[in-house]
Amino acid sequence: MIRFARPAAILLLSAATVSGCAATGPTARDGAVAAPPSADPSATATVEGTVATPAPTPESIRTGTPGATPGPATPKPAGRKPAGKTPSAPATVEDAGPRIVYLRVARKPRCAEGTAVFRADPVPLVIEWKITGATGGALSVDDPTNTPGTYGSVDLQGSQEFLFSCNGDVGSTETHTYTLYTVGGGPVRSATVTASAKVLDKGLGMG
Repeated sequence: MIRFARPAAILLLSAATVSGCAATGPTARDGAVAAPPSADPSATATVEGTVATPAPTPESIRTGTPGATPGPATPKPAGRKPAGKTPSAPATVEDAGPRIVYLRVARKPRCAEGTAVFRADPVPLVIEWKITGATGGALSVDDPTNTPGTYGSVDLQGSQEFLFSCNGDVGSTETHTYTLYTVGGGPVRSATVTASAKVLDKGLGMG
């Protein structure tokens, strides 16, 4: 005799079959959280407020295009200092005060000579000088006391003519000394020059 299954048993079997086909994915266990879907590998990550900058290429570094990372700075060779004048030494007290730049013989003297018919006139002595840093000058002639200005006052720069007497013996030498002094502006400075002339004869009418 053939027995037919009960309808309730058939329904339970169908439900179990359907349930086993639907459960194809992973099932979370009790107390575990299912992992989210993996991110797209082609996506570019960015930080909030910051834009990622691509790494520089050799070409961009060579041409200096934007985005290139500058290489290490190359130190410039130390250049030579331009040639210039050497600073002069500071002025000394003597340079800043009175100074006799020069006192010299500009023309040598000569005594007269010759006869009444052929006579050579005497040649006067000429001295010249220059003073700086003073208010004036003073000249002394044949003064053994070394007193400034026994001959007279002179300008800071000038010249003076002197005629030798030539009254000594024939063949002798007549000599005179001229001393220049500074006046004002600081300590007194002095310079001396000596000039000589030989006596050639007694002169016209002299026996």
